[in-house]
Amino acid sequence: MIPSRHSPASSPNRLLAPAEAGSDQSNLAWLRSGRLRRGILLLGGTSLADFRVRVGQSGLRSDLSPSYWSLCGLLLDAEGTFLSVPLQPLDVSAVPQSNAVQTCRLADYDDPAHWPNIAVLSFTRESDEVTRNARLVAESRTILDLPDLVLAWLGYTWAVTGASNPLLAARGVPSAAFVETAHALAGVEITPGLASAASCPEAIWQAVKWWHGYYLEAAAVTRGSSVGGSSGARPIVPRGRYAVRQRYAQLLGPDRPAGTDPGPRTRARAARAR
Repeated sequence: MIPSRHSPASSPNRLLAPAEAGSDQSNLAWLRSGRLRRGILLLGGTSLADFRVRVGQSGLRSDLSPSYWSLCGLLLDAEGTFLSVPLQPLDVSAVPQSNAVQTCRLADYDDPAHWPNIAVLSFTRESDEVTRNARLVAESRTILDLPDLVLAWLGYTWAVTGASNPLLAARGVPSAAFVETAHALAGVEITPGLASAASCPEAIWQAVKWWHGYYLEAAAVTRGSSVGGSSGARPIVPRGRYAVRQRYAQLLGPDRPAGTDPGPRTRARAARAR
């Protein structure tokens, strides 16, 4: 199991609200329909890699079901630009210089069939401070070696011999480790439930949903103190909105629509592949 702590809260955070999205509504349109357009972006995909990442986080859920989420990033604007660490970079040669951090566009993750789950979360109002620190992480591997995490997770998603779930060794999902480190450098804790450094989208989700009491106390402590302003970001009780179109992780092959079982021809191809 993944070492973690349970929140003492008896009810979920009321500031985390569902915002329904139709099966044909694009993710960018969903983002623009709400007021919250800065903060943390969570996405849940249906590719094999996304499926493996979602299942790999199941140890953080009480029912051991797969996580809704497989990727996260820092939203920069209402156009859906965000910083993230995808497992499969666009240019592998750019990884050493950028510490595997990429500037991504939600338009490239727009299809709800391939990316059915989306959430926007906020732990602080000082988004610019978090973004500034995120760019520091992108410039320095001495802060956090993200390519090392990318390789560990690629080995797991590809079932490389000897590769196991990196979370069991406290090696976080790269995109989540990046987002968490950017917040930590700004003075904001976003995964209080973890007893290790196993950052992952599910831990961030659980923090918003169940650790609101912790953040209420943290906000009271920092109110009126020197924390915040130029020296850091002030934590707030986290809030957000989300749309979960696919509650259980499901693979979506390139030749069939979302929400369907493999057809006879697909099953025949799978049988021949075995």
